[in-house]
Amino acid sequence: MGNCCAPVRTNEVENVSTKDLLTSSVHDSKTFVLNPADFIQISTLPITKDYELGETLGSGSFGEVCIGTHLPTGMKRAVKAIYINESNQKEIDKLSKEVSILKALDHPNIIRIFEVFRNQSKLYIITELCTGGELFERIQKSRRFGENQAAKYMLDIVSAIMHCHNQDIVHRDLKPENLLFESNDPDAKLKLIDFGTSRFVPPEKRLSKAIGTCYYMAPEILTSTYNKQIDVWSLGVILFIMLSGHVPFAGKNDQEIFARIKGAPLTFGHQSWQHVTEEAKILLRKMLDKNPNTRYTIEQVFNDNWLQTRGLSKVPDKELEAESLQRLSCFRTHSKLQTAIYVFIVSQLLDNSHFDKLREVFMSVDKNGDGFLSTDEIMKAVEHFDFRINPQEILKQCDTDKNGLINYSEFLTATVNKTKAYCRINLKNAFKRFDKNDDGQIDIEELRESLGASACESIVKKMIDEADANKDGKIDFDEFVEHMNKYSQEISENV
Repeated sequence: MGNCCAPVRTNEVENVSTKDLLTSSVHDSKTFVLNPADFIQISTLPITKDYELGETLGSGSFGEVCIGTHLPTGMKRAVKAIYINESNQKEIDKLSKEVSILKALDHPNIIRIFEVFRNQSKLYIITELCTGGELFERIQKSRRFGENQAAKYMLDIVSAIMHCHNQDIVHRDLKPENLLFESNDPDAKLKLIDFGTSRFVPPEKRLSKAIGTCYYMAPEILTSTYNKQIDVWSLGVILFIMLSGHVPFAGKNDQEIFARIKGAPLTFGHQSWQHVTEEAKILLRKMLDKNPNTRYTIEQVFNDNWLQTRGLSKVPDKELEAESLQRLSCFRTHSKLQTAIYVFIVSQLLDNSHFDKLREVFMSVDKNGDGFLSTDEIMKAVEHFDFRINPQEILKQCDTDKNGLINYSEFLTATVNKTKAYCRINLKNAFKRFDKNDDGQIDIEELRESLGASACESIVKKMIDEADANKDGKIDFDEFVEHMNKYSQEISENV
C-alpha cells in the first residue's frame, strides 16, 4: 500500500464513481467478447488449495506480502494478504477498487494480476513476482548511468501511465519504491506496482483528498482539487532524481517540503546538472510546471524529442519483429472454446520468460505508446516489411474483446510460441481450473462461472456443444484435448 505523508483535509469527499469488482460490461449475446480480466475472480476456497505460501517479503499494518508457489504450474508469484474487517464496508470497497483497477490494466510495464482469494479475515491478491529490486537500487549499483538509460527507464514508466490515463485511471502514488524490475536480468522490464491509492477518474471528475508521498506530490494536491496531471508531476520528480541524485524540492520536514513544492521555483543550480543536456532540462520544466493546465500531458511527455531519441537507443531485432507480425497475421481460432482456452493460458499460466522478446516487438509497433495496436500502427509495420497482409483481417482474428484495437494480451495470445504455450500440460492445468468440482468434467455452470461476464447462457451452451463429442452435456479431458487438437497442429506433449 502507498506510504502517505500528507496533511489532513477535513470535510472533503472524493466525488468519483467506481467500477464494480466482479462484473464487466454486458455483452451482446450474439457476439462472444473475451477479456483476460474475466478470468480474474474472487475465490472463497482456501488459498492453500492452489498455493504454497513461503517467504515473507514485507509486512505492515495492512497485512503482508509473501512468495506463493502456484501448485499447478510451479510458478512463483507475489501474494498480498490484506487484513479485512467484514463490518467495515468502506475498507472492503477500497480493496475492491484496487482489484478492479488491476483487472482493467493490460500493459508490459504494469504488474499482472492473476486471481483473488477471500476468507473472513483476509483478502489475497495474487500478482506476478518482481525479484529485480527497486529502480533506484539498480541505478545505485550500476557502474555507468547516463541520460540514455534514464530516458529508457522513463519511457517504460511513461508508457505505463499513459495506458492508465487512457483507461481513466490516476495512480496517485508514483515513487521509486513502486517501480520494480521483474528480475535481476540487465534487460529486465520495469513494472509499475501498488494501485492501492489509484482511482477511476472520468475526464469531467476531479479528486480532492490529499494523498501520496510528500516529495512526489503535485502542488494542486495541496491546494485544490486535481486530476490525472498529478501523475505527470510525480514522474517529473522521479526523472529529476535520476538525472541529478537529489529531489527538486527538499525541506527539513513535510511542511517545508510542501511550501517549496507550492512556491519555490524549479532550479538546476547544483553542480550535478553541469553535464545534463538542455533538452532534458526543458522536459523537466514542462513536467514540473506548477500550473496543471499548462503542464505537459502524459502524451506530450511520451512524444518529447529527448525522451524518444534517448530512450529508443535499443530497438528490437528487425527479423524478430517481422516473424512476430507474420504470426499475428496467421493467428486463427476456429471455435469460441479454443479462443477462451488460449486467452486463459496466456493470461494465467505462462510466466514472463515466454514473452521477453515479444514485449519489445509490441512496444516497437505501438508507436503512440498507449498500450494498444491500432489499424494504422499495424499498417505502418506491415508496410515497413512489405507484407501483403490486410490489417483489418489481423484485427478480425486477434481482437477478442472487439474494441477495434489489439491489446497486449491479445498480441501475446497470437504471437507466443504455440508449441510451448499450448502444450498438453498447460491444457491440463486450464482444464483443472475450469473443472470447479474436480469431477473430471466441465459442465455448463462451471464454464459460465469460469468465464465470468464474458458470455451469456446461449454462448456457453454453444461452447459446450463444440467439444461435447458424446453429447452428455459435459466436456471430459479427452474431449477437451481432442477439440483443441482438431483445430491446432501445435499442441504437443512439451512441458
